[in-house]
Amino acid sequence: MYSPKFKITVSTVLLFIVCLTSRAQTAAVRNIPADSLAQKVDDFPYFKGGVVAWSRFLQNNLDLTRTVGAMDSVAYAKYGSKQTAILNFIVCEDGAICNIEIENREKVSPEFAKAVLAAMRKSPQWMPALVKGKPVKTKFRQPVVAVIE
Repeated sequence: MYSPKFKITVSTVLLFIVCLTSRAQTAAVRNIPADSLAQKVDDFPYFKGGVVAWSRFLQNNLDLTRTVGAMDSVAYAKYGSKQTAILNFIVCEDGAICNIEIENREKVSPEFAKAVLAAMRKSPQWMPALVKGKPVKTKFRQPVVAVIE
């Protein structure tokens, strides 16, 4: 039986977005109203340790076993061997992650979407955005890419 191989790549460009509609999907449920979020920040939030630590976190926490198992010829035709999930979430003042959502859910396999959300629920606290040196809640956008060979 053929066992596809996969690799994970992480975009090094972290993008800030202004508009997001979301629902809380984390273990510690927080419903953050959009009007309580900082729209303009001096310093953007980031994963503690930077891109290298973020990549290591994904390698250790993103389980693609079900994604690989579900990639039959129909799934390859529909989603392709390279899938990019665009995550939208909120980074709170304390660095906690909440309101996690996949922006392009219809363009990734359901198994990959579940794997990405499960990994994000395990995320440690991030460094929050700053306005005039004070931490603030803000929206964030982060792509996660998997290539199934």
